[in-house]
Amino acid sequence: MSHGHFGGGTDTPPPPDSPVERLVAPVAKAGAAVAALGVLLVLAITGYSVFNRYVLGTPVTWTDELSGFLVVAIVMFGAAETLRRGEHISVDLISARAGPLLSRILGLWGMVAVILLMAALLISAIIAVRFSWDFDMYSEGYLAVQMWVPQTALIVGSVTVILVALARLISLLQRR
Repeated sequence: MSHGHFGGGTDTPPPPDSPVERLVAPVAKAGAAVAALGVLLVLAITGYSVFNRYVLGTPVTWTDELSGFLVVAIVMFGAAETLRRGEHISVDLISARAGPLLSRILGLWGMVAVILLMAALLISAIIAVRFSWDFDMYSEGYLAVQMWVPQTALIVGSVTVILVALARLISLLQRR
């Protein structure tokens, strides 16, 4: 297994060579920035919780629920930039030995698979958000947050990953 394999024996993504990839790059980077802030926030919340529980002897009840929501948001907001930079985990058993044509086919198939998977997640997330909105659902934990709020991260993340995958697909199709 390697990180960031786009085929053809390289572990670094090609530079954005299509206007579409250059267009979606700032969106993916913005998502990564939000994810990084989320990581810092989870770290602070966890530290606060641990300090209160073990130093002050007063456990905080809402931190686990909030951290769970934030972890999902971190993954969803960071996924597009991870894909764009080629830092996702991939199995290169076949692609490392593939010639240029097979490598290109595998790259195309990979982006199509990402788009299909994210489209399925997007549809599911839209249904979940709509359901939560229509029935005014709240989380069952101490925060009692309206569920459509944290679920929205699934929609934003899915759309962003689809945009990056489409841009990469277009670039791969334009290459000779």
